[in-house]
Amino acid sequence: MLTERGGRGGAVEVAVPRMCAMLALTAIHDVFKVEALLPRVRPEHAPFKGFAAGDVINDHDVAMYYVLDHFPEALPSFAGLDATQRHSVLFTQSKMSFNHGWLVQAEAPPHALFARFKRVIMAGEANPPDVSFYFVHWLTDLAGAVPNPLDGSERLVLGFPYQVLGSFITSFSVLSALATQTETEVFETYLESYWRDAAPRLRLGAPPSGEHAIAMMRLLCQAQSTEAQESVLAAWEKLSADDEKALLRRRGRN
Repeated sequence: MLTERGGRGGAVEVAVPRMCAMLALTAIHDVFKVEALLPRVRPEHAPFKGFAAGDVINDHDVAMYYVLDHFPEALPSFAGLDATQRHSVLFTQSKMSFNHGWLVQAEAPPHALFARFKRVIMAGEANPPDVSFYFVHWLTDLAGAVPNPLDGSERLVLGFPYQVLGSFITSFSVLSALATQTETEVFETYLESYWRDAAPRLRLGAPPSGEHAIAMMRLLCQAQSTEAQESVLAAWEKLSADDEKALLRRRGRN
């Protein structure tokens, strides 16, 4: 949403076309949660993402994709955007089966996390700016979850522990690399980034290396709170050889 005038180090200013796209998306993205507005697939567009001709598209994200793709003029705020911004908005409505919570708590291996997302990107439907746009939209969607202007971003401010929210935000820049790196590379980069961010708070050194590295970094992510993380790291040092091997089998897979 922001750009640096004259390159890195220049004055920061709003990227107006990008901001317009985000505002348009924020305004329209949940329109089809109103069931009366759900579109039917026309014969000339069938089949459409699993829906046959005449079917009501009862998935609000797929319904939005259908209308944006085939009837953009029905949503003037979208139709008025330039082609680049329309492409980014359309990408946010793709079905990527991405569970952000699995990532920030390192609950799943790379393929389970990113395979569908990566396929969408490799099909030519997105580039790094589109991926970044998707995740900023995720944050604005969360911030607007309480539909009362007087409550503002209540869920964002009160409903998320600070460290968990920080983990989500930190992950955005790493995830943009999915457009150019493998799922495993992105996952390992995220784990190392999380470790470095936690290092001053927990008095840690550089990210670990060797066969135990992935297991240690995943456990650190999963613990989340400072107290729990300190306990996990202390417990790791006391593991027996057999227990360490068991954890490496369970948490060291990547």
